[in-house]
Amino acid sequence: MIEQKIFSRMRFDTEHMEAYGFARKGTSYILEKDFVDGDFTAVLTVHENGQVRGRVLDNMNDEEYVQLRMPNYTGSYVNTVRAAYEEVLRDIAEKCCREVAFASDQSNRITEVIAERYQVTPDFPWDEGAHAPSGVFRHNNNQKWFGLLMNLDRRLLEPDAAEEDVDVLNLKADESRKDAVLGMTGVYPAYHMNHDKWISVILDDKLDDAAVLGLIEDSYRLTSGSSKTLNEPLIRKVLGIADSIPAGKVASYGQIAGLAGIPKNSRLVGRIMSMQDRYGEHPCHRVVNHAGRTAPGWTEQRQLLEKEGVEFKANGCVDMDRYAITADDAETMQKTMESNR
Repeated sequence: MIEQKIFSRMRFDTEHMEAYGFARKGTSYILEKDFVDGDFTAVLTVHENGQVRGRVLDNMNDEEYVQLRMPNYTGSYVNTVRAAYEEVLRDIAEKCCREVAFASDQSNRITEVIAERYQVTPDFPWDEGAHAPSGVFRHNNNQKWFGLLMNLDRRLLEPDAAEEDVDVLNLKADESRKDAVLGMTGVYPAYHMNHDKWISVILDDKLDDAAVLGLIEDSYRLTSGSSKTLNEPLIRKVLGIADSIPAGKVASYGQIAGLAGIPKNSRLVGRIMSMQDRYGEHPCHRVVNHAGRTAPGWTEQRQLLEKEGVEFKANGCVDMDRYAITADDAETMQKTMESNR
């Protein structure tokens, strides 16, 4: 679809749209623009959810010029009209939109969390061709892939589905949990990767962010090339520290790293917090970053803290001056942990 090709990685700005000439009708914006010396009119509708629908009218007979959308129509006149229409769309994209890394909103949210949690941003190794929009997530230390985000026809994973381009994240799977993982909504044996070891996850918001991030953590761990950094005793120790945080208080990832004997490893603590649901119930909502920011994608964390009396500043962060654990709290927590051994 021509419009999807141009706008899939664009987000519209209503102020710029109105300046360009779009008119608001109900919850949508509509633009009519002549091209090819007025012989044709492009009618573009941008819906509230960002979906774009385009029509090209032949002004000679006031009918839609459907030849434009037929790949087998390759005559010089059709190609001229098609190229001119694409130029109209590109001009709209340049002047009315901002570019995002990936097509789906969930893909972009997940990318932001990966950047914060692992300090990794995607690179795009393919300059052209079908894989050009695909992003690779690599470990900083060994450059191994732990994720490949592609835009594919949904039918490659769901043969009975309607034609639709979707973002798909390929991840290495934990073989001990693979059957359960493949039972999740939108998770399939990997496309374009080893079926036995990798999975494909459709990022269309049918599987929530927390579940996707758990699968990303598995892939990150399995591709890290080292078993010395993250291990079972350390996971249990960090979760035990989280258990000892008093209600009505919070601890930063750095504070917990210090108590666990792994100072300067706050990122590792963040990874363990993201895995906590596999190890039973733990009050990990009491763990925030050094500025008091809650975990990206976990909307319930603030609600849980507020129920315990923790207050937030206007910027949405916990007031760390009032609610972060003190040295006395840390000493009490240490004694609690020792008595529970």
